[in-house]
Amino acid sequence: MNVPTLLIGLVVLALFVAVVARGIYNRRQGKSGCSCGGSCSGCSCSGACHPGK
Repeated sequence: MNVPTLLIGLVVLALFVAVVARGIYNRRQGKSGCSCGGSCSGCSCSGACHPGK
């Protein structure tokens, strides 16, 4: 394995970890990736986005 391949792999890994960490952070803050557009009562996935409500 050469150095450029290793560096690109590390950059991709760092981006993946950052996206996952941000998702976990948002989930713990009560934010979600819900795409209901604000009308969650009519959304079929509202139970998944807002389990406590």
